[in-house]
Amino acid sequence: MPNNGIILDPSESKLKVISRVFRLAMPIIFSNLLYTVESAFSIILVSGLSATAVAAVGYSASMLWFIYSLMALAYTGTSVLVAQRVGAGKDPSPVLLWGILLSVLIALPLTFFGEDLVSYLMHNFGASQSVVMLAREYLKPVFLFITVGFATNALYAGYNGYGDTKTPFKVALLMNLVNIGSAYLLIYGKFGFPRLEVAGAGWGVALSELAGMLFYLFMYIRYKKPFPISFRLDKSIALQMLRIGLPTALERAFTSLSFNVFVGLVAQFGDKVLAAHQVGLRVESASFMIGFGMMIASTTLSGQNYGAKNFRGLDYGVRLCAHTTALIMGIIGFFLLLFPEQFSLIFTRDKEVIQYASYYLIIVALSQPQMAYASIFSGSLKGMGKTHIPLVVNLSSFWIFRILPSMLVLKLIPNPIVPWVFMSLETTLRAIIFYRAYKKEIKKVL
Repeated sequence: MPNNGIILDPSESKLKVISRVFRLAMPIIFSNLLYTVESAFSIILVSGLSATAVAAVGYSASMLWFIYSLMALAYTGTSVLVAQRVGAGKDPSPVLLWGILLSVLIALPLTFFGEDLVSYLMHNFGASQSVVMLAREYLKPVFLFITVGFATNALYAGYNGYGDTKTPFKVALLMNLVNIGSAYLLIYGKFGFPRLEVAGAGWGVALSELAGMLFYLFMYIRYKKPFPISFRLDKSIALQMLRIGLPTALERAFTSLSFNVFVGLVAQFGDKVLAAHQVGLRVESASFMIGFGMMIASTTLSGQNYGAKNFRGLDYGVRLCAHTTALIMGIIGFFLLLFPEQFSLIFTRDKEVIQYASYYLIIVALSQPQMAYASIFSGSLKGMGKTHIPLVVNLSSFWIFRILPSMLVLKLIPNPIVPWVFMSLETTLRAIIFYRAYKKEIKKVL
């Protein structure tokens, strides 16, 4: 067992367990917060161009989550199987090799067809022609380097599954600096660089992915991190990865696609309301990324303890992780509720955009603890290898409790607040469903 393993003893004090979980989770949380800062700066930088530019970059980023969901096939399989093999004392390197290979094979077609696919979806989900045209400028360099981004993500999964979350944080910090710095130079043509406007934000993303890959290669060549690799491919591991990763890839693809159908319901109210939705998402992401980081930690925690057949330690750690995350996100939600306009001002000075963004933040503030519980119990189920459960829960919940009710009520009350209310309600119901699913699965092994 490596020093960074997280096999838990149920007799350990709550404070000690929480401390161990946070040591694992904090670099992930900071990495995701850096991504939030990176994404936020893209919005802030292009806000000096126009509200349409904000809508284009923000909506493009949302649509890219659909594309990036394909990463989950390799990412989830790599993260879960590395964690389980570490817990069982087996060599994790064949898993990482398959993760990188699958990532490249999945991403390669996107290099040629990704831009057309995303712009087509944006247009059909209700984005205006001006938003779509600017989005294409942003997306072109992103898809040029999409293969590098997918392979980098597989390496990120290997580190997290192994329990080394500090190195990915260093990589995220480097990528963040490269993205923000290059985007600033290229959007406005500073210091002799060409003025590319919205395309400059896309080049910031592309160059940051390249920098991340080079850093990971350096860490392996210089320090053999995340672990020494025996260069052999085991077909049985590839099948295991597909069995674990495919449900999560489908889940994220359908959830992301569904999310963008949902954004389309907001987009019909105009570019400023769409911009407000993107501003609200960026503000809320400070809370969401904490939940996402803790979810990854819970997947590693669950995977390693499941692999070691330490089921009581698994349950003890997951429950403490869930309650702690809910407390933190609840506190953030409280501040979102109190200061929605002030947070919105970070991204825009447009009064109409600020007004609608404030409505969004007030509504979602009420569901932050529920989002925490949904994230942690979902992550723990993935760590146990039960990736089919999040697939079923997320897809059915999104449509039954969020999209369909929004469509029906919008016919009677045509107001963007309607879908935001159902979004908060759906998060609450999904948290309850995930808790019951986790409770059912853990009882089978205790």
